[in-house]
Amino acid sequence: MREPLHSIIASRAATRISSGEWAPGTRLPPERELCELLHVSRTTLRLALDELEQRGLISRHQGRGTYVSRQRVDAAVSGHFTISSALRARGLVLTTRVVSVSQIGAGRSVANDLGILPGDPTVHLERVRSISDEPLLLETTDLPAERFPGVEAADFASRSLYDILREDYDSIVEAAIESLEPVILTPHESNLLGLPRHAPAMLIRRVSTDQTGAHIELSHLLLRGDRSRFLLERRVRDAWAGAPLDRQPTEAPMPSSDRIAASLLIDA
Repeated sequence: MREPLHSIIASRAATRISSGEWAPGTRLPPERELCELLHVSRTTLRLALDELEQRGLISRHQGRGTYVSRQRVDAAVSGHFTISSALRARGLVLTTRVVSVSQIGAGRSVANDLGILPGDPTVHLERVRSISDEPLLLETTDLPAERFPGVEAADFASRSLYDILREDYDSIVEAAIESLEPVILTPHESNLLGLPRHAPAMLIRRVSTDQTGAHIELSHLLLRGDRSRFLLERRVRDAWAGAPLDRQPTEAPMPSSDRIAASLLIDA
């Protein structure tokens, strides 16, 4: 069966993208110029653009034009305790810029999460994590200062926070409770991530405990919404698979937490 003309045109355009001739972020010429460049009618061109958009190679914005999309990198979060380790496992170079580090008194909410009293000193750390010099996520962390004296002097730009806690304070992070929710960035957050004001983001809130069971970290991780999304693979408990048909529920049961695999798609 003969391949449709618009698919041939889409393949030719895809070759230009993969070769770097049309680099990520490039704005494509107007439709009239593309028709002349590719020697096709406007109808054929629009079908080809539809196919390229479905393949995630371009994005079209009304009033702004058509742009070559950034390539997505699938980073499996399951099997990694942090997003940064999942990204590094895919060979991505994640750099850190320390925005601020200071000692402040804990508010009531922070104190409750860390198991300390309101007003007790905490080390407040703010970092921007980037890939290829482009900010990807903003991480704000609070640590109990009495548990980690002098930690504010650590080199957070080149050392992992968990490495610092383990190597310098013999505090090994063993578990964490996390919550995820969509949010709108504040002007301060937008500025640090290089995004327009009130841009969407994904907020991951984490409270971590060490080998003694003590709460040692409260972190708020903001992932820019235009470059990331989460995929969840859910698997029903094996016990249901062997149950008789007349005893299985009409709706699938909630999976055990250790049966949930998550992936983070980063437009790199």
